[in-house]
Amino acid sequence: MRLFKNNIVKIIVASLIFPVTLTIIGLILSKQSVNSFAQALADLVVFLIAYLLNRQYFQEKVFWFNRKNGLAQLSTAFPALIIVAFLNSPVLLVNDFQVKFQVILICLLVGLAEEYIFRGLLIGLFLKANHNNAFGAVIGSSILFGLIHITNLKALPFGYVSAQMIFAAAIGILFGTIYIKTHNLAIVIALHAFRDMFPMFSNKLMQQASQTSFTMASLYVMIVFLGIALFIAYIQLQNFEIKKS
Repeated sequence: MRLFKNNIVKIIVASLIFPVTLTIIGLILSKQSVNSFAQALADLVVFLIAYLLNRQYFQEKVFWFNRKNGLAQLSTAFPALIIVAFLNSPVLLVNDFQVKFQVILICLLVGLAEEYIFRGLLIGLFLKANHNNAFGAVIGSSILFGLIHITNLKALPFGYVSAQMIFAAAIGILFGTIYIKTHNLAIVIALHAFRDMFPMFSNKLMQQASQTSFTMASLYVMIVFLGIALFIAYIQLQNFEIKKS
């Protein structure tokens, strides 16, 4: 069908892979059977479905690695690396910090699945849909990345999820800018996993996070962070042109 060849339709389909797959898996598994292994397996399933759909339907070229211009890639990733390190720094101050293999595995699989879909597939699809506008592609894919977190409304209050969506969109802008400039998905997968795993190395911090109540101040902080991410992306993508294949 011609409709499914439309890039906008492909964007919609790609953005639904993660929430739809996890919802179906959640319906299949009982609450008692949900553990770290099940979470890792679910993320692997999401990636495999996205990978197979790309081969048969999206047909987007995903740039997994890029060994060229290492210093230029590091320079592009440097602002995001500093921000992620700053966000993770409180973990180093707790007395129950402990590296856990299962946490590393889960976070790598989450990073693999989410970055493959929202950077690897969606940025390419947005580039086709908006005539190779790099900044627009980064913003579009990041908005969708933020919106998938709306599924957390079933367990968390609206204000908390709103801040979470803004934070995800801001991180997505940083990661999308890195991917589109470096053609290196491995960098953003590593940064994504690095951001997710450090808080999970401390049971105390995870317990505190689960008890944290929403405040308007936290929402304002997320909006400021979004502004910073937009500024960084704008500066890095200014005068950046996509080479036509």
